[in-house]
Amino acid sequence: MKKILYLLLMCSVVAHAQQEVAIKFIRPSKLAGSAAKIRIFVDDNEYVIKNGSEVTVLLSHDYSKPIQILCKAPGGKASYNLKAIPNEKYTFETGFEFKGIYLKLIEGRELGVGETLQIMDSSQVNGNNNPTFKIQRKGEAVGFNIEQVDPSESIRQEWLARGGKVKNESVLLTGTYFGLDLKDFNTSVDGYGGGVSLSTNWISLKIPEYKTGISTWNSFTYGWGIDMILYQYKFDLDLGDGGSTNMSILNLSYPIAANLGWTVGLGKFLNEGNWKGVALTFKYRPSITLNVVSTTTTLNLPPPLNTSETTYNSDTNASINFGGFGFDFEFSNFSATMDKLAPKPKTKLSFFVLPPVDDTPLFISISIGVSWYSK
Repeated sequence: MKKILYLLLMCSVVAHAQQEVAIKFIRPSKLAGSAAKIRIFVDDNEYVIKNGSEVTVLLSHDYSKPIQILCKAPGGKASYNLKAIPNEKYTFETGFEFKGIYLKLIEGRELGVGETLQIMDSSQVNGNNNPTFKIQRKGEAVGFNIEQVDPSESIRQEWLARGGKVKNESVLLTGTYFGLDLKDFNTSVDGYGGGVSLSTNWISLKIPEYKTGISTWNSFTYGWGIDMILYQYKFDLDLGDGGSTNMSILNLSYPIAANLGWTVGLGKFLNEGNWKGVALTFKYRPSITLNVVSTTTTLNLPPPLNTSETTYNSDTNASINFGGFGFDFEFSNFSATMDKLAPKPKTKLSFFVLPPVDDTPLFISISIGVSWYSK
């Protein structure tokens, strides 16, 4: 008799745990892929959404496992494991972009890593990533685990979902040194300046398995960068009996470089869901540089003339250099629970050298700024 009552109680708890989850899918009207239909699969149920329309799905769910969502269209697919919580409404956006079909959650809170779902007469959320359903009546709690999942495996799945190809963007303030050897005049020139550097790079993020102590990861890196640098230099030439010349050159330079290299991450896990450390990137940077050069030249004539003449000249030129290289040093902090891995900007240091080739000068830049990651 007690076994029958216990089974009835368990059935009552399961029935209480079953709730209806509302999931809305919207597809903005876009030119890209407008003629194609997107098929949406929600726990094996199929729906179709057209360009500029929306679909709402009502699903009976017991919160024992994530809701599996898959969007498919000719040429691609996108998936999402939704860890729903009671009394929450969810909205997804889907459509086509440059890289193919996309699916992203734009409204609704999920059960996060390190949280537990508890139902005690009314739905409420507290605690861990393994959903535990409990019913509390008259001060006595009766509970059971619907599904037991190892916490490290849940977090590993989060890392797999958050990892993959990741974009790294940075904005830096840059200081530069400019060196030019004027062999025809048997002299050399030093110049200094500064400006702003922008870069966008991609890495394949594969956070290592959780362990105590130091851990590393590495990835091929590719992307591009552009600097906007203003620097000035001056030099004087003694022409002997012909007098002397004073020159002042103001140069506005736009080095545009490709970035090809390797990123190595060195750090440790603060806990199973958070990795913190530094990322070192060594990169080859072939570049093309656009220059706008303004020159002021003053010719001083000796006695008996004792006069001076000043001329102004402006020139635009471009040069290509295949010998550039550099490295970046930045602080990184990746979390399995973050939608964009590391949405808060982190400090980044960058060093770049462009060696002299033919008549082009030696160019060295040191930059400091912020860097952030996104999917």
